[in-house]
This record gives sequence, structure tokens and C-alpha cells, in this order.
Amino acid sequence: MNFNEAVGRAVRALRLGKGLTQKDFLGALSTQYLSDIERGKRAPSIAVLALICERLDVHEALPIILAKHFMQPSQTLTHTLSEIERQLYVAGFIELCPSS
Repeated sequence: MNFNEAVGRAVRALRLGKGLTQKDFLGALSTQYLSDIERGKRAPSIAVLALICERLDVHEALPIILAKHFMQPSQTLTHTLSEIERQLYVAGFIELCPSS
């Protein structure tokens, strides 16, 4: 699975998880454009991804995190999140929790 397909799969999973249809995005995106994104046929720009996340009421990083997880299915989502936390710690953006 390539990155565009993984992002599309993440967007679709988040949309379905919220109980939304592609038509619920009308006014923001066409159903064809959203369908193309979800099938990995088109890569959304950062602005479009932010618009999708706003409509889904999720953080903009979530589709990217899920895409990374979908591209490495042997890794658990918890492992992926721990790795992100570790990298943020190494970069100096967060302090690790005592349990880490």
C-alpha cells in the first residue's frame, strides 16, 4: 500500500467511524474528489486534508498517523503512537510521562 492509498483508507475509516457519507462533505468537497482521495487515486493537499479533518472534527495529524499504521500493519497502533511520542520527546517538544 502506498502513502496516498493509506491516507485515503484513513480518511474513509474516520468518515465511516463518524457515520458520515461522502455526500455529507458537499459544499466542502465534491463526492468524486473525496472518493478519489479515499481510493488513493488523488493526494489531498494539506489545505484539503485540514478541511476534511475539520468536517470530521478530528486533529489534522490523525489521518497521517493512521496512514503510517496502515502502511506497517505488523506494528500495533499503540506502538506507532509510542514511537511518535518518543520522537517528540527526542526533539524536545514534550516530556515523557513517568510510566514511559
